[in-house]
Amino acid sequence: MALAPAELIERAHRHLEAHANTWRSELDEDAGPRAAWYIHHDLAALLPLFQELLADRDRLVARLQIGRRDPLTGLATREGWTERAEQLLAAGPATVVFIDLDEFKPVNDRHGHAAGDAVLTVIARRLADWCGATGEAGRLGGDEFVAVVPDTGDDLAERVTKLRDVLSRPVDFGGRVLRVGASVGAANVADLVVPTLSAALKAADTEMYRAKRRGRRGRRWPTPLHLAPRRVA
Repeated sequence: MALAPAELIERAHRHLEAHANTWRSELDEDAGPRAAWYIHHDLAALLPLFQELLADRDRLVARLQIGRRDPLTGLATREGWTERAEQLLAAGPATVVFIDLDEFKPVNDRHGHAAGDAVLTVIARRLADWCGATGEAGRLGGDEFVAVVPDTGDDLAERVTKLRDVLSRPVDFGGRVLRVGASVGAANVADLVVPTLSAALKAADTEMYRAKRRGRRGRRWPTPLHLAPRRVA
């Protein structure tokens, strides 16, 4: 019967201690060769165990990576995005964006879930392109997306308005034109009273709902963004 991993390790530990004591003995001329043989035998028994442990580690890393990516869009999941966003915020000023699609449910209802999935995939690609190599886009679930991008010195309201326009372009699906809108809210972390990711998400979410309410009243999405008061030095 094969020994359990813990038993193999314990046996190897006992052998190494015994071999060390034997090696120190001057009464046994064969102590060295015999100890070397036992050590080789123990290592040979332990090698498959180490290989399996390494394989388990690789499988775990792969599962963690998969768990941090949305299987439909390829964007970061909430956990993966949060980790990346915290890193970007620690590196310098950054902007957090919260996005909720408009008129997405009618697309699913009229054209089926495959059409809805196509819309989400295209929106995700457009958002990732907008973020570029220095930002990170994520999907929170359903038709809610987030993004974080380092500050570039460009006008924030103008950047977000361009993003809204890009996301609102029609999507072609099997010859059918699918139309959705996008309510977008943004918060520059440096402009918040509490400059944290959670505070930025809350501010961006609040602004997104303001934009959605304005859209439902038939008003054009304005370029000025609501930002929390700046901190007093």
